Amino acid sequence: MKILEEHGCALYMVGGGGMGVSHPTDAHTYVLDGGGELALIDAGSGIKPERIGGNMARDGLDPRRISTILLTHSHWDHARGSAYWKQATGAKLAAHVDAVPTMERELWPDVHITRHGIASTGCTVDVPLRDGARVRVGRLDVEIVHTPGHSLDGMCLFATFGTHRVLFSGDTVFAEGGHGTVTADTDFRRYRDSVKRLLDCRATALLPGHRQFILADAHEHVRLLDRKLSGRWTDITATRVPFFPTWWLEHRPDLYQDAQ
Repeated sequence: MKILEEHGCALYMVGGGGMGVSHPTDAHTYVLDGGGELALIDAGSGIKPERIGGNMARDGLDPRRISTILLTHSHWDHARGSAYWKQATGAKLAAHVDAVPTMERELWPDVHITRHGIASTGCTVDVPLRDGARVRVGRLDVEIVHTPGHSLDGMCLFATFGTHRVLFSGDTVFAEGGHGTVTADTDFRRYRDSVKRLLDCRATALLPGHRQFILADAHEHVRLLDRKLSGRWTDITATRVPFFPTWWLEHRPDLYQDAQ
């Protein structure tokens, strides 16, 4: 579905299990059209990826025009589909340099599907990225902001076209000041500092990895999370949000058949 369009550039949502757009185990997946050249933002879980392909077809998007697959981080619901989409599009895979071990060698040994004996396919990270790098997509420059916290290799993507200042936030920031999963191992100082950096973007649109997207005043949602992370630890909500990828697998065992 087309979300934004201006000055010959556009943004589409083509996947998102929590919103019923694609397989329940997919994080949100977007296509950024920089004026003829496309980038795929995150690659989904790799389970039934043809559903994402069907959404592209309905939007008139030719996967062969995808030149780059950009990962916000290497967690399986965002990145396991990378091998499929590299083969389907011939695109280069771009991810933070710290994502390379997961994508090329480790391949998510601790996730539910691996524990059920379902193998994953690794793939080469063609463009290892660091903070401050820029990736060209048609007429657009996509700025890379390294945002460790939810994951060591987390990065947010920032692009501007027309009046839109678009922040692809992965699992770093959700709508309404939400945050990605945290555990006792989370480095909250780095998480806090990452979110503070995002305030400088003054984003109008927030395209997160889960839950609803925001098309106006997105900066206020980022600022709300900044206030939470700058306050007491008890202000952080640590409960599992229903309908995330792992929730589906825990409550719908039949979904493992989709991954075979």
